[in-house]
Amino acid sequence: MNISEYDSFAANHPLDLSQLSIHKQTVEASASGIQYFEVYAVGSTNKGFEDDILPNQTATNEDHGGSQIRVAVIQYGYGNINNATFGGQSKSFSESVYLCGTLGVDVHNCNPGETVTGWLYYFNFSGPQQGSFSVSSNSTSSPSYWSDSIYIQ
Repeated sequence: MNISEYDSFAANHPLDLSQLSIHKQTVEASASGIQYFEVYAVGSTNKGFEDDILPNQTATNEDHGGSQIRVAVIQYGYGNINNATFGGQSKSFSESVYLCGTLGVDVHNCNPGETVTGWLYYFNFSGPQQGSFSVSSNSTSSPSYWSDSIYIQ
């Protein structure tokens, strides 16, 4: 699968945010600082998207590989995401999607007029087929530093 086929696959197979389960945390108002930050899904030209990654999971369930790796990171709350690293490469996010709704209840892609409460960030890597993926973000309020990592097989 080449990069254009991979992009087409990703565009036609969006992540299912209805499956986002975040341990019954709720928020009463619009998001302020980061309240949740996790690797949400890993996609590859060999395996497609693995979107059942659990909080605190240390490695992917699938053996991804392939020429392209795409990682989705969910950030609920306001902050500034940093570059991600994978296989010796450091990259900024390639795409972001606005998220709306209440944490643990109804996080979804925003509709016009809704208040943004989070983001889904996508990071694209070409070359490395396995290794440690790490990403962090600086929140607008305490705790100010959030990070997550996963070993991509």
